[in-house]
Amino acid sequence: MATITLLSMPNPISLAKPISKTPFSIPKSPFYPFPSKKPSSSHLRVTAPANQDLNLTSSGNEEEPAALRDNESGGADDDSRFTWRDHWYPVSLVEDLDPSLPTPFQLVGRDIVLWYDKGSSEWVAFDDKCPHRLAPLSEGRIDENGDLQCSYHGWSFNACGSCTRIPQAASEGPEARAVKSKRACAITLPTMVSQGLLFVWPDENGWERAKASKPPMLPDDFEKPEFATVSIQRDLYYGYDTLMENVSDPSHIEFAHHKVTGRRDRARPLPFKVESSGHWGFGGSNEGNPRITAKFVAPCYAMNKIEIDTKLPIVGDQKWVIWICSFNIPMAPGKTRSIVCSARNFFQFSVPGSAWWQLVPRWFEHWTSNKVYDGDMIVLQGQEKSFLSKTTGASGDINESYTKITFTPTQADRLVLAFRNWLRRHGNGQPEWFGVTTQQPLPSTVLSKREMLDRFEQHTNKCSSCKRGYELFETWQKLLIGATVVFAATTGIPGEIQWRVTLAVLAIVSAGLAYTLHELQKNFVFVDYVHAKID
Repeated sequence: MATITLLSMPNPISLAKPISKTPFSIPKSPFYPFPSKKPSSSHLRVTAPANQDLNLTSSGNEEEPAALRDNESGGADDDSRFTWRDHWYPVSLVEDLDPSLPTPFQLVGRDIVLWYDKGSSEWVAFDDKCPHRLAPLSEGRIDENGDLQCSYHGWSFNACGSCTRIPQAASEGPEARAVKSKRACAITLPTMVSQGLLFVWPDENGWERAKASKPPMLPDDFEKPEFATVSIQRDLYYGYDTLMENVSDPSHIEFAHHKVTGRRDRARPLPFKVESSGHWGFGGSNEGNPRITAKFVAPCYAMNKIEIDTKLPIVGDQKWVIWICSFNIPMAPGKTRSIVCSARNFFQFSVPGSAWWQLVPRWFEHWTSNKVYDGDMIVLQGQEKSFLSKTTGASGDINESYTKITFTPTQADRLVLAFRNWLRRHGNGQPEWFGVTTQQPLPSTVLSKREMLDRFEQHTNKCSSCKRGYELFETWQKLLIGATVVFAATTGIPGEIQWRVTLAVLAIVSAGLAYTLHELQKNFVFVDYVHAKID
């Protein structure tokens, strides 16, 4: 989250346009709550399967699917049922994807593989199983022809999903024709890149609906030069509903993120009002300074705009604006990917950027962002376990009994209740998972605190900046340890005492720097978070 005492999002910031005086009025399309032009850098294209030919370029006059249309009141009638599979889901920041390797991902319970087709310069999504004997294609490689090759028997597939090679097939006869069989094709899913995010449509039968739909857009301010932007993603071991409830709740910031993005002594009433709702989501705001305007666009997009009127020496009155836009993607029961894009129009020098004076590396900004995630992690783990115990043996839907098992007397909780109400009335209580959801224990009920706070597996290994930073720290530690050994070993060689002292000092300094880097490197891996120890 931005370095202000508001909103429990990590410190990210990334990608927007002028907003109207009433920025959260609901237009015809719930995906466009703010006036927005098509970003010039976003080439929106759907990768078509082998038997289809679809070019998708987002244009302003394309009609939204009927399932997404709603009026401002958005009643819960039968014509406004929410369909989980008929939407674009962001699955990753493009800058954090490696185009030379296939990347596995889980989207609403469906295992998929993401890979980059150099021939078309597009990202492609397949079902993560080879049609041969169902081995995971994410364990494969990009072959010499630029196709995705299964690592089990070497079958290869192009961007349309067509099989291009079966090494075991004879050159003549029925085996030679097998490569052209529909049964030899990989299952392809629609993909789209927009504003630095890779979106996937999770239903392989939804190509026409995907073509007629637009992805959720970041506000226009993200593209203005006066706004600094940052982005981050992390996989979290608690459920979609737990995370969505958390991002709908600004009032926890001052306590859960004390001395990170909030302070306990700044806590105050937040009289929120829900101003609109429907199957598309809901919107609301509070009055005062700062003013927080929030909107949830189903299934997973939460926007928060914070406006702060302040006065500074010399420059005088200022209006600070912070955007915290989060995508909370349901991966599987009890597992969610958080992608947060933030923007602010002040203190731009303190965040990463392309300008020569923006010297803060992205990985350093992510250290702070991960503190925000960690501040929530154990609290939400305990909350999810408690909710699970309360609903066991009952209907199984916490949204049905939420107001009975919790006590929410203040207006600060109104957006939380609005989300739970949306999930109950329109979202069928939970995402529509692919496959059979077996009654396996949720990760939050079995993982240790160390595993819940594992930054390396949840973030560093999936972030291009932090992965490079981690490797850089590794390299410098090895060099410094080597230098320490050399300096220490040669201390007794020179005859002059001053040279001996100099070598001994250099050995101590090298060892001290190596140790310092070792301690700092923990920010990429694991840092224990104990709220009681933060005074």
